[in-house]
Amino acid sequence: MPDPRNRIFGNEIHRIPQEVRIIFGNFVLTHALEDQIECFQPDVSLSKPERHVLVQLGVPQRMGQMAEDLNTLPSKVTAVADLLEAKGLARRERDPEDRRAWRLLLTEAGEQARRELIETTVEKFREITGLTETEMEHLAALMDRIAERILENGFPKGLTL
Repeated sequence: MPDPRNRIFGNEIHRIPQEVRIIFGNFVLTHALEDQIECFQPDVSLSKPERHVLVQLGVPQRMGQMAEDLNTLPSKVTAVADLLEAKGLARRERDPEDRRAWRLLLTEAGEQARRELIETTVEKFREITGLTETEMEHLAALMDRIAERILENGFPKGLTL
C-alpha cells in the first residue's frame, strides 16, 4: 500500500525536512482528534468553544484572564460562559481577591463533563496514534518542552476559542 503522505509530499518524503513532517503530523493529528471529539457529547451537546472552555476550567478563572489566555475577546468568553451556565455546567462568582472581577467555575455536572471529555480525548488519541506507552511518554516530554518554550512569551496570537 502506498504511503498516504505521498499525496502531500510526493514520492520523495525523505527529502522533506523533518521539521515540516513534524508540523504536518501535528496538523493531521489535531484535525483527526477534533473530528473524533465532535462525536463526543456528554448529557448535553457542546460546541467546540464550549469544549475548549470546559477543559480550560480545571480551576476557577477570571473571565478576563481567560479571554487574554485564549486570545479572544472578553465578549466571546462571556457568550460561551452564558451557554455553559444555561446548560448547568458552569457558574459565575465574584473573585474573592477582587470583588469587581468575575470568575467562572465548573458545577458538579461541569466537572463530570470535563472528566468525560478528557477521558474521551485520551481514548481517541490512543486509537488514532497507535503509540505505545513509552512512545507517548517521549512525545509528551518533547511537547511539554516545546509548549514551555513557546509560552515563555505568552500565548501565540492564533491560539483562540
